[in-house]
Amino acid sequence: MRLLYRRALTLGTGVAALTLAATALGTAGTYTVAVIPPGYTSPFHVAVKDGAVEAAQKLGWTIDTASAASESDFNQQANIVDDEVSKKVSILSVNPIDPNADIGAIKRANAAKIPVLVHNGITPLGGGVKVVEYIGYNQWKGAKLVGEAACKLLGGKGEVFILDGIVEFHTHRRAGGFKDGLKSCMGPGGVKIDGEQSASWLRTAGQQVATAALTKYPNIKLFFGCSDEMAIGASIAARRLHKDVYTLGIDGNAATLDEIKAGHVTGTLGVYPKQMGVTIVDQMQKVLSGKSVPPILETPGTVVTKDNLDSYLSGSTFSAPKAGAPEEDSGHE
Repeated sequence: MRLLYRRALTLGTGVAALTLAATALGTAGTYTVAVIPPGYTSPFHVAVKDGAVEAAQKLGWTIDTASAASESDFNQQANIVDDEVSKKVSILSVNPIDPNADIGAIKRANAAKIPVLVHNGITPLGGGVKVVEYIGYNQWKGAKLVGEAACKLLGGKGEVFILDGIVEFHTHRRAGGFKDGLKSCMGPGGVKIDGEQSASWLRTAGQQVATAALTKYPNIKLFFGCSDEMAIGASIAARRLHKDVYTLGIDGNAATLDEIKAGHVTGTLGVYPKQMGVTIVDQMQKVLSGKSVPPILETPGTVVTKDNLDSYLSGSTFSAPKAGAPEEDSGHE
């Protein structure tokens, strides 16, 4: 079986589409499929890819996992989708960097009758595109759990700083959900948010922003990163400045779990990225077999700290994905 591990392409303009009448390549049941992430800067997307590749390998499928070189290169991701459409893959799943940038490519996939899934997101795309299924966790609800955990860690009082990703939908939902979770402990004498700044999903930027924040607000007691990489960056900054702070993130990447075990990062919202990759391929198989799938498939999320790290790693905290409701950029749950 041939597996393709491509990290970057620069070709047409693309996106994804629907249709249960997929194009089989080779013998019946043998398919070429594509799983397209925003990029591979974040270990989260690497873990999703790893899970998808392993699941595809078990089925004897060929899988393309190309990505843009940067998680901010909207046009290159659309080009990759177009490339997969031109190759007539049987089905594809994309995690859009910017949904608006991918609309044209997805419509071309629709026209080519290639079924399209969207993963790591359960917000329906506009523009009249057809998507068979959206697969992912509810970011607001997950981040709210992290905010509630922060209240407990702080004992209901203390100063907090938020590290945003690139300011768009994912940051809106994660930062918004976290603030929602903090509401129960905010107010006079309670938790106070000192500031909020983008660190572009990056560890290095997280470290830089956290260093500046700790210089300006020396009493910060907790950093929340809208991704694990930024939370790790904050933990590095705090240790270098000899500051004792809590650091919380979102993703559940392997590197972060190691940091939690070492006592460097306090916790994360574990969203089982590798299992998400497996789920994508499982759902692809159902679609290609003509089985019905729910329009929204919500995957689980669990706040992981040292206390339940072993249980998370063993998979005992994982619960089966279930049909859910769309997540909109509404400013509330």
